[in-house]
Amino acid sequence: MSCSRRQLFRILLIPAAILAAGWLLQTSVNCAWIIAHGNAPPSLYLCADGKGMAPAEDYVEVQIPSNLVVSTHGWIEKSQWPADLAGAIGARVDQRQWLCGWYDWRRQAQRVNPADVARYGRDTAGELLGEKIVALNPNWKHVHLIGHSAGSWVISEAAKIIAGETGAQIHLTFLDAYVPPFWDEQKLGDLAQDPNVRFWADHYFTRDMTLGTTQMRLTNAHNVDLTRIDPGVNDHKFPWHWYHATVAGQYVTGRRYAGKAFFNRADGVEYGFARSLEAGAENWGKSRTLSHGNEPVTVEPAESSLVNRANNR
Repeated sequence: MSCSRRQLFRILLIPAAILAAGWLLQTSVNCAWIIAHGNAPPSLYLCADGKGMAPAEDYVEVQIPSNLVVSTHGWIEKSQWPADLAGAIGARVDQRQWLCGWYDWRRQAQRVNPADVARYGRDTAGELLGEKIVALNPNWKHVHLIGHSAGSWVISEAAKIIAGETGAQIHLTFLDAYVPPFWDEQKLGDLAQDPNVRFWADHYFTRDMTLGTTQMRLTNAHNVDLTRIDPGVNDHKFPWHWYHATVAGQYVTGRRYAGKAFFNRADGVEYGFARSLEAGAENWGKSRTLSHGNEPVTVEPAESSLVNRANNR
């Protein structure tokens, strides 16, 4: 019996030790990142007239365009990919009409439990972003917010602040939106239920290792499944790589998926950047006809890749 007990103890101890080692490693990485970056509060960075990114506070006495697009990250993110995405969009739009930027709350997203990060995004970071956007310009015409994973809660809450303080029409793009266990997915993009707000949202996801928490059909968004076009192992980060590619026309050089075949059509409709007002008023008008809460459409590798931006419809 004693031998069997020792064997059982070893069987239980090994996975526990592996989990503990993983937790300690992640904690040490997080601590090193936090020490390097200090206790910085969430910050909104903007780029206009081809200049580099600068804090939103620097734009107090600058003439602000009437349209805005802001991207943000999710849980445990060290890359500044949202800044790169904002820059790519800035290169595609008339910067006299559009202000592009990104929202950095990476310091607060360095937590072991992703649900805690989503909660901070929903309860704090989203409201702060909304207030910063309203302070920039109370007369926005159009605001497009792009959020990955737990960042989906940030943009959803920010949108409520913006809708309450401005008359802007609002576009939310969710990239592999993270819905923690027992949370109500209908809270994401619930501005869709307000008849007084001009609103549309799209959700791009993969069926990856995060399972049901990031591959949920959202009630308040048009749902698009990217799983079949993921060039590697199904990846929670793939949707933001893919969305950037829909702006640039290819996967970004030097990053994961660079040089891989790129696809963005489903049922004859071009998805990603093509569905935004930034890509043109006609494109945006088409987007507004695509239903929320739909059975996800699937982007297939057999369909044509983005080869002619003039045909974005």
